[in-house]
Amino acid sequence: MKIHHLNCGSLNPKFPPMQGIVYCLLLETEDGLVLVDTGFGRQDYSKPSLMMSGFLRLMGVPRDEDETAYHQVVASGYEPRDVKHIILTHLHLDHAGGLRDFPGAKVHVFKGEFDSAMSPRGLVERGRDAAHWAHDPDWVLHDQVDEEWFGFPGMRVLEGGSPGIFLIPLPGHTRGHCGVAIKCDNRWLFNCGDAASPFHRDVDPHDHPADLQPLNVIPGWLSRRLIGTHVPKLRKLIAEHGDEINLISSHDIYSFEKNNAIGIGRVQVNG
Repeated sequence: MKIHHLNCGSLNPKFPPMQGIVYCLLLETEDGLVLVDTGFGRQDYSKPSLMMSGFLRLMGVPRDEDETAYHQVVASGYEPRDVKHIILTHLHLDHAGGLRDFPGAKVHVFKGEFDSAMSPRGLVERGRDAAHWAHDPDWVLHDQVDEEWFGFPGMRVLEGGSPGIFLIPLPGHTRGHCGVAIKCDNRWLFNCGDAASPFHRDVDPHDHPADLQPLNVIPGWLSRRLIGTHVPKLRKLIAEHGDEINLISSHDIYSFEKNNAIGIGRVQVNG
C-alpha cells in the first residue's frame, strides 16, 4: 500500500490568527484508490451553499481548486473513477465536501454518524451541508464493533485485498465521529480526525510548544467540548506504541509537514 498525504483545504482564520489544513489521505490499495476524508469539493468553491460560503469566509479558505481531492487525484495520474472507496471520519463541511466529485465511490461511515446527519438532533447537528450527499452516494454503514485495535474498539472497513484499515469510534466532536487506522508495511498511520488538535494544550496529544498553539486563548473546557475527551487515551497510545503508530489529526499542519507531505499535497497561505 502507498499513502499520499493531501492538504484538501488551507485554513487561515483571522481570529485567532493561525494556519491549518484539511488533512486527507489517498491510499493506493489492491481494492483501488481509497480516500480518507475528502476536504472541500469543487462545487464548494464554484457554487457554495449559504452555509458553506460563510464557513469558507470564516476560516479564510483560499478556494483553490488545485487543493481539492479531485484535482490532486488527477494530478497524480489517476481518473476520479479510480477512487473506489471513501472512508469518512465524520460528515462535517470540511470533511465530506468532495463526495460529489467521486460519485462512483462507495462511502464508508459509522452508522451513528450517518444517523446524526440524516436525522439531526438540535442546532449543532444541523451544521452540515446536505448538498454534499444530494447525489445519493453508495453508502456503506458500519456499526458492528468486532475488532480491538491497541485497546480501542474497531471495525474492519474493507474485507477484500486491503487488510489493516479500521474505523475506530471516537465520539464527542460528533455523535458518530471515528478515527481511521491504516496498516502500511510494519507501522500504523492513525488519523484520529477531529478527536485531537495541535492548536490547544488541552487537546494536543503531541504536546507542542505553547507558541505553536494559538487556540490557547480559549478556555480548556471549551476546547474539550468541541473536540471530545479522548486525548488522554491518545497520549497514552503514543507513549506506549509510538514506535508502531504515527498519529495525525485532521487539521494538523505540523504532522503534515513532518510526514514530508509534499508533491500532490501542499499548503497555501493567504497573505
